[in-house]
Amino acid sequence: MIKLELPIYQEITTGRGENKKRKSTLIGVNNYRNWHYQTECKMKHIYTDLVKTRLKHVKQCLKGNIRVSYNLYYKNSRMDLMNVISIIDKYLMDALQEMKIIENDNVKNYIECVSRVAGEDRANPRVEIMVEELQLALISFW
Repeated sequence: MIKLELPIYQEITTGRGENKKRKSTLIGVNNYRNWHYQTECKMKHIYTDLVKTRLKHVKQCLKGNIRVSYNLYYKNSRMDLMNVISIIDKYLMDALQEMKIIENDNVKNYIECVSRVAGEDRANPRVEIMVEELQLALISFW
């Protein structure tokens, strides 16, 4: 089992020349879809580096089926759970593959995602993450 915590806001630079400003931005679909491709690339690198730094001690490789659980601590109650989790999940899975902690995040390996709102934390909005290997066979519900 692997546990880590990631911020849901990140500082980005906007504007050019004298108009440059640093702005705290929510990592979520609403912002992601509007970012310039270079901004999105920077964000992915920032989150990949965060994951690598926080999991540098992890030596295990999770083989087979995995479940990822997300607990979101929000700053603002207007936040949409899956807008945030979907982007964090994408960045996390790519980083875990790059680090060779998981083989792949396709549907044969990444079979369950649990997301929940854990509460409000205005001082430290974040997502707490647990990645675990499942020993159970995938059961069809249909």
